Amino acid sequence: MATQRFILVLLIICGLSATFAGCFGTSPSPRFYTLVPPESERVSEATGLDTAVGIGPVTIPDYLDRKQIVTRFGRNEIVLAEFDQWGGSLEEEISRALVTDLAVRLSSKGITVLPWRSPLLAKSRTVYRIPVTVTRFDGTRWEKVVLNAQWGVFIREKREEGLLAKESTLTEEIPDKSYEALVAAMGKAVKGLGKEIADCVVTVAAKKTDNKEPGVQGRLSRVNMP
Repeated sequence: MATQRFILVLLIICGLSATFAGCFGTSPSPRFYTLVPPESERVSEATGLDTAVGIGPVTIPDYLDRKQIVTRFGRNEIVLAEFDQWGGSLEEEISRALVTDLAVRLSSKGITVLPWRSPLLAKSRTVYRIPVTVTRFDGTRWEKVVLNAQWGVFIREKREEGLLAKESTLTEEIPDKSYEALVAAMGKAVKGLGKEIADCVVTVAAKKTDNKEPGVQGRLSRVNMP
């Protein structure tokens, strides 16, 4: 009798163990993403030239300042991905993506592109600093990504002077509901912003070379940027 009870208890324990294992099994491992694929990264080698661009500081709103990837649901609801996260801070991801993109776009112009705090900028006679304030950078899965950013151009020769301030809004379609597709679309949006900044820098630098007043339309005596 005692043996039968022991076997019954043992079977109950095994059954409960299997049940709890199914309910409280190992959680999925988080997946980490970056805006810059390894094959796209490129270090600017044109250091020490007369002209350089310093990207930064890059700032983001509080709702984006977290590890989890943020998406939008409806008009006012945001969703934090539980297992899909950024590999680093989003500010650093955006800054690195812009540096990488502009380095490629401006290398043929002999312009170095570096993070704004890089000591290598001291080697350049003229430095254009580009602060970027991101006000929105998210997407609705299977719809589109929206990047809204305010940015400016400062020139530093003997002293730093604000030249102009701009605002850009870029959208990219998301082909499916995967986070891979979302992050890829976000990367394309940053590239679009990089193109706008690069085109502006080329125009300003050309006007400076021609001894014309740079940024006549948007030139500001005070620029409300970081």
